[in-house]
Parts: sequence; structure tokens; C-alpha cells
Amino acid sequence: MIFRTPTYYRDFRCIAGDCRDSCCKGWEIDIDKETAAYYAAVEGAFGDRLRRSIRNGSFLLTEDERCPFLNRSGLCDIYTELGGDKLCRICSDHPRYYEWFGSVKEGGAGLCCEAAAELIVSRPFALCEVEVPDETASGEYDEDLFSMLIGAREEMFAALADEKLSLNESLYRVLDIAAEMQLCIDMPFPDCEAEAPADEALHGAFALLSELEPIDEKWQPYIAQCTEKLSCSRDRNSGTEPVLRRLGSYFIFRYLLKAVFDGEVLSRAKFAVFSLIVLDRLFRIQGCSAASDCAGIAKNYSKETEYCEENMEELLFRLGNDREFSISSLKGILALS
Repeated sequence: MIFRTPTYYRDFRCIAGDCRDSCCKGWEIDIDKETAAYYAAVEGAFGDRLRRSIRNGSFLLTEDERCPFLNRSGLCDIYTELGGDKLCRICSDHPRYYEWFGSVKEGGAGLCCEAAAELIVSRPFALCEVEVPDETASGEYDEDLFSMLIGAREEMFAALADEKLSLNESLYRVLDIAAEMQLCIDMPFPDCEAEAPADEALHGAFALLSELEPIDEKWQPYIAQCTEKLSCSRDRNSGTEPVLRRLGSYFIFRYLLKAVFDGEVLSRAKFAVFSLIVLDRLFRIQGCSAASDCAGIAKNYSKETEYCEENMEELLFRLGNDREFSISSLKGILALS
């Protein structure tokens, strides 16, 4: 089996106690059945503590929403007491993500993690492959469609990497490739033909974010404050353009091939472009000028969108049906800059 990842994936390391936004806080942590069975058999005082801290297949969070095994040094007591191989699957894998397509497995490090975000925004995007033992595929799919999607994705990567094109031109190309691809398959996905005025569409993008289920209580007030500053946000800093191109490749890599299972090519490409539109504006409002300035904002955006299944479903639906997010409307927002 081929295992394909961005090159930065192999350099990802959890920074544990140095993390300022630990994944062991504020998240429900489900325990896989195999690990739950092991925890049920651990002996001694630590085994008793494990069992007291688990209910209905999840860890019982503390009053301040910390995992009960996250100690005050920011380290995991399970890791230090039992070893890293005794973590439940979600703790062992996060923020890594994987997708299986027959004999191909793809994976990467998710943007919602502070350390991963630093890698994603600071490294040029490139892919690498290694051979790994076969693993179970996630489902049947059309191999011809998969090949077409691979080709379309390569074209999108090329457009995002082509610095002879302005960033806006690169994103126009991503949308056009997706639209052409959508027309070629037997599962057309709707795109609202109406066009919203650019300023209205931009405010619509931020309004949509404010309607999603918040993961962090600070997110919606932050988006509300930024919305008030949209009309006076400064010009894009040239230092953030490479970051936006890398983030675009991250979103396209992570999501486009999933269309082999449901045919929704255009909505996934739109999500990448929508994300860059939002992040670009947030970078401007915050005065970001370098990759390190952008990582935290990108991480928070990812956490509030990618890491809530209901939010992603709502985003993909609205991107396909609202006139503010038609192809022409998204291009109009980009033309504002």
C-alpha cells in the first residue's frame, strides 16, 4: 500500500507541556474498545483511578474541561505511568488524520494543532510516498473518478504553487478546475447562479462563521470584533501570501479526494477558497506579516470548522446553496483585494 503525506508530516512532534492550547482541554475524548478493555484490567491505584475517570466510553472531564489525566505540567499521567503505547487511539493519533482509497492511504497533520500549524504555514507544500503494509479501505469507489480527482488536484496544487499568477488568479483557477470537474461526473452538485455584491458576500462569510456551533467560547466574540473591522482592514501583506498558498494546498489535499465517495467536488474546493478568504482578512485585521504570526489564527479557524462534524456539514451545504458563495460571488470577494 502507498502511504502519501505532505513532507512536513514526518517532522511533526507533539510539544506536550509547551502547548498553549492543549488538545487535552475542552474536547470530549472517546476511548476505543481495545484500549478501554486494557484500562479495565490495569491493576493497582492507577487502575482504580482510570476506571473512576471513565464513563460511557469517554474520559470524565474536570470542571474546567481538562482531561482528568492532564497534569499541571501539561503532561499526560497515562503516558508517564503506563507508556505512550497505552494511550487510546484518538490521543495517539491526534492531530494526524488518515483516509484510505483502496491501495492508497493518505494522511497528514491537522491544522487545529499548534505545532502542526507552525509546520503547515512555514514549509513549502510537497508530497512524499512510502510503502506500508496493506490496511482496510474505507469503502468502494469509482476508480476512474478517483484518477480524475487526482489529476484535478494536481492542477490545483500547480495553480497554488505558480507564483507567476497572483494569489487571486490561482484561486480563480482552483474554482474553475473544480467547476469543470463537477460537470464531468455523473453527480452534479448545485452552485447558486446568482451573484451577491462583493462586500455583502464578504460579510456573509463572516456571518456564516458566527452561526456555527462554537468550540471555544472566545471564538464568536473574536469573529464579531473582526467583522466590525472588515471595511477598514488593511491591504494584504506580501509576507502572508506564501502562507495562504500553503494553507490552500493543505485544504485541497485533505478534502478534495473525499469527493470520490459523494461527488461533491465543487463544495470542497469552495471550502478551501472560502477558508483562504476568511484567513486572509483575519491576517490583515491582526496585522500579520510573517508565517509565525499566522499560525495561531489558522489553528483557531481550523478548530472551529474542520474539527466539528456538524459545522463542516453546514459549511459544505451553505457553500453549495447560498448566493453569497456562488463561484462568481467568491471571485468577487477575491477581487476586492
